[in-house]
Amino acid sequence: MLALASLVLPPLLLAAGGMVVYPPEYLSRAASLARERGVHLILDEVATGFGRTGTMFACEQAGVSPDLLCLSKGLTGGTMPLAATLATAEVYNSFLGGPESGKTFFHGHTYTANPVGCAAALASLDLIEEERLVDRVARLAPRLAEGVRDLAGLPMVGDVRGIGTVAALELVLDKETKEPLPGTAPVFRDIRREGLRRGLFLRPLGNVVYLFLPQAVTRESLDDILDRFAATLRAVLR
Repeated sequence: MLALASLVLPPLLLAAGGMVVYPPEYLSRAASLARERGVHLILDEVATGFGRTGTMFACEQAGVSPDLLCLSKGLTGGTMPLAATLATAEVYNSFLGGPESGKTFFHGHTYTANPVGCAAALASLDLIEEERLVDRVARLAPRLAEGVRDLAGLPMVGDVRGIGTVAALELVLDKETKEPLPGTAPVFRDIRREGLRRGLFLRPLGNVVYLFLPQAVTRESLDDILDRFAATLRAVLR
């Protein structure tokens, strides 16, 4: 019989899984089940943290507070490598003790708390607060969603989805059956090339073409990106 030690989830957005968005209710129910069974809940907000989904952390939208919260990327605004793991007092105290206790968590590496990375993180957090970036994302998210919805009728576009500053189009062989277009199809190469020609760096993920915009994006920049994105896809998906 297997014993479950923890439940690990990226909240609301499965980024590496194809930019799949799922409802807050799913996360809330999963968290409730973890609590009921005494299983630690670990949330990976490396991609979703620091305002990307319209709240400071995506788990807020589900009213969930995990036992462990994994953070990175947005912590320094992408300028320096830095990550942080937040833990509840219960988890922290379980590793608290002197060397003789036999329970101290000794993990570390040479660049732990690198001062340059930490300085970048502090500056990034100041900007998030001073420029109210979380509110900006929440305000601009509907515009991004509207812009990509306009592309739903293009050939091979089987699904359009997004959250915050993330928007994705799933390309399919058949719009009725939703059979995925193979990620090796030449069309993805053409999208990359056409995007570069128009000043966009697009990196399809499997059969998904997506925008993963910085939280600091302005309305003017967003409109420009959407225009270039739409022109790219309309030139290729004909």
